[in-house]
Amino acid sequence: MSPMLRRLILLDIDGTLVGRTHHIPADAAQAVKAARAKGHLVMICTGRASSEIEGHILGVGFDGLIAVSGAYIEVDGMLCGERFIKPDVVTRATAVFDRLGVDYLWQSSKGMWATPGYLKRLMVFARFSESEEELSRWHDIDGSRKEADELGWDIGELVPASKGTFLASDDDDLSVDDVRRALGDDLVTINGSMGAFAKVNGEVMIPGVTKGSALREVAALMDIPMGDTVAIGDSDNDLPMLEAAGTAVAMGNGTDSVKCVADFTTDDVDDGGIRKAFERLHLI
Repeated sequence: MSPMLRRLILLDIDGTLVGRTHHIPADAAQAVKAARAKGHLVMICTGRASSEIEGHILGVGFDGLIAVSGAYIEVDGMLCGERFIKPDVVTRATAVFDRLGVDYLWQSSKGMWATPGYLKRLMVFARFSESEEELSRWHDIDGSRKEADELGWDIGELVPASKGTFLASDDDDLSVDDVRRALGDDLVTINGSMGAFAKVNGEVMIPGVTKGSALREVAALMDIPMGDTVAIGDSDNDLPMLEAAGTAVAMGNGTDSVKCVADFTTDDVDDGGIRKAFERLHLI
């Protein structure tokens, strides 16, 4: 790739753009702005829902957003694509989660629906207490379940989900494979990136919808060859975009599987990893 070419750069959030402080390090924010000033396109590509991303992250300035692991695509403020899990699948999966005793979250651009245990583990009310707008996007799924019962609906009819996340108890011997077998083929179940909150955690997604499929869609939309795309990530849900990108970069704090598919590994997010990767790729 020539340094003069315009490149499409996709950045994961948790563990890539933000680290222990839950804020983007100053040098990473400066790198994003400098790359955009040189004409490159820089987008977020996250497992979070669009409604789950704090304003201080979006405020750095990006050319677009891929959320819920590829199910939501927004470019230049315009929605380019959005997909939802079928309501009956959400209903069945919710019953499985309840039977297994895991805490879980259903998420989409419409909001987040989580068990009380999930809300407590992520300290949602403390994290978003200063922003009524951000806090209003979160819902206790027990309240939604009661509302669905009163309406005579299944929970999946009331909860528009594009992706799910689950957290097992550290005292439980449940594995991600156990959850995968219980859910069946209606959803793709992978290891999650929520190790700070639960040793065993995972994500459930629409089959065929990944960060990699979204990268290909955006590259085609923006008329950028796949060889001129860059993906930077740290966890297993980043693998599809890392495998699809022209250049794949693993964070120093990334998983072994991510480092195995990457073209190179940069430093940890809190040690200048984004800036150093941008410099190595001549993006800034």
